[in-house]
Amino acid sequence: MPERKNEAIWIESRQRWQINVQADGKRKTFTSTVPGRKGKVEAERKADAWMKEPASTENDRSEKLLTEYMNYLDTTKDEGHARQYKCYVRLYILPVIGLKRMSKLTVGDLQDVIDLTYARRQLSHKSLRNLRACLLNWLKWCRMHGKTTLHPEELTIPAGAKKSEKRVMAPTSISTLFSSDRTTWWGKPTTDWYIHAYRFAVLTGLRPGELIGLRQQDVNGKTVTLHQSINVRGKITQGKNDNARRTIYLPSQALAEVQAQLAQLRRAGIISPYLFPNRDGAWVTERTLYGAWQRYCTANEIPRISLYELRHTYVSVNKKMPDGIKKQVMGHSRDMDTDGTYGHLMDGDLEEAAKFSEAAFSSILSKKA
Repeated sequence: MPERKNEAIWIESRQRWQINVQADGKRKTFTSTVPGRKGKVEAERKADAWMKEPASTENDRSEKLLTEYMNYLDTTKDEGHARQYKCYVRLYILPVIGLKRMSKLTVGDLQDVIDLTYARRQLSHKSLRNLRACLLNWLKWCRMHGKTTLHPEELTIPAGAKKSEKRVMAPTSISTLFSSDRTTWWGKPTTDWYIHAYRFAVLTGLRPGELIGLRQQDVNGKTVTLHQSINVRGKITQGKNDNARRTIYLPSQALAEVQAQLAQLRRAGIISPYLFPNRDGAWVTERTLYGAWQRYCTANEIPRISLYELRHTYVSVNKKMPDGIKKQVMGHSRDMDTDGTYGHLMDGDLEEAAKFSEAAFSSILSKKA
């Protein structure tokens, strides 16, 4: 930070104190019409305050820095992440603080973005959390580039924001899933091509994109290693986060579904790198798989839930599995706590997770639907 090396001087002809200072290639004059030493100190204080401001922020409006931030997202983040945050910037952040100067931006302005967005758009609790994360990430980027020193305290989500209720399959529905492979196509009963994919999803807790992107080579004996995911736009990614790339041990039921799926592909004469491809051998889109799953639910009188809620079903079934191991299996990040930060998987933990899951599903499937 540049330091002032001169002092204010009294300009008799203009009856004021004046000081000229320069910082980061910019020159500025500060004055005070208060006579005596008090006016001298006032002019110098103004100059010092200006020189302490982060470089190039006085005339920078938030709009300019938000635009630069969106360019940064395009060049450094995956397409899905960049698309979501850019949407938040354009729809919710710019309309509220776009014209404010960075040097005048306050924590209250940031809270206004969240509060006004909720009032105008009635976004869900989860969407508002994502908006808050976008704001904080933008400010972090601004701090790294010397555009602000603002480091907001906890930004809150309005108490009235609706939290989405996740549904899970009832034990009777799970039993039906593993006893019936029938669905309907154009009103006629037929065998569901994706039956083993649904079952595998429930038995492993994979995300839909991970299930679709799973290749036969990713299964090695009793383990499966997640290397990639295919998002709703058909783009292959490395997964939602670093934790998504993981290896899990398969319970016996999941191994049985793998073998049944491979046998189905052989009978159909399909050669594909994917474990759960469509009938042409290419990867199945999430939209197609979702539509097939909804038809299956209707045909078997199972309450409709989403493919992602099969993942929630896995968690609900495995209540007795230790949380630390469960997070590793699910590919979840950990909170900053002693166990989460310093705990690591020990030899045999993943096999133990498979045993927990196997026992939990065996308890359900041993009962009649």
